[in-house]
Amino acid sequence: MTKLIATDLDGTFFYPKRKIGMIPNRSLKFVRNFIKEGGKILLVTGRSPFFTIHVEEKVGSKLDVIGMNGAYVLIDGEVKEEHFLAPNVNELVKDMKANFKVKGMMLLTKRYPLLIDGPDMTAFRKYFYRFYYWSQGVYAEDYLVSHSLFQNELKGNNVYKLMFYFGLTKRGINRASEANKYIRANYGDSLEASWTGGFIEITPKGTSKANGIKKYLELKGIKEDEIVVVGDSGNDISMFNAFYDRSFCMSHASKKVRKYAKHIIRRFHDLQAYL
Repeated sequence: MTKLIATDLDGTFFYPKRKIGMIPNRSLKFVRNFIKEGGKILLVTGRSPFFTIHVEEKVGSKLDVIGMNGAYVLIDGEVKEEHFLAPNVNELVKDMKANFKVKGMMLLTKRYPLLIDGPDMTAFRKYFYRFYYWSQGVYAEDYLVSHSLFQNELKGNNVYKLMFYFGLTKRGINRASEANKYIRANYGDSLEASWTGGFIEITPKGTSKANGIKKYLELKGIKEDEIVVVGDSGNDISMFNAFYDRSFCMSHASKKVRKYAKHIIRRFHDLQAYL
């Protein structure tokens, strides 16, 4: 019997996007019924705790969260476990700026949901970020563009996740893929790196969505055969591997991601047919 659905948000629970409603109606109805019947929904996301509060409000129930790709575990509104990047991650930033065409950098920290900086933060690029997040509707994170705040947070001990942005074109996505391989080869002993489209996500060593879920199951006393996991991107591969027999990937995901999951579904609410 399935007691827990552990789901990614962007590209999964939010798919297809509803920039006003946030969650498609059929998926929202499915989740509310699942919770009403005694099931639990676990949000497993790269997003910040500042944002997942809005998801709870939309669903109408308190939800537990594995956030920042496993950097923190939130149960019943309390942080049960959290991990931060070491201050020497600043060396990685210097290396990436020197050797790759990084277009932007983002920090998600305990103080700030999203800090943005870049090698060449011109007025045009600031306008681009403003327009981009405006266009995201309800999916937009609160953000700040600030070189000084970015540098101060980078040197501290409160960074959950660092992101590098290479662009949304095919060239940018390929650059992100190559840079991710470089980071894994040269910094893999001290941090985790995952590739999602034109972005690379950097989290503390040992953190992953899979490890976060395993910690959650241990704390809640839920068995591995009582969970299903759902996702669509590179940072979801760890949970597909860990819970393969009960893994579901969205059909629009990249082939490089789909091959790791046992089941393929078109919409999140299609889980109902399996459960």
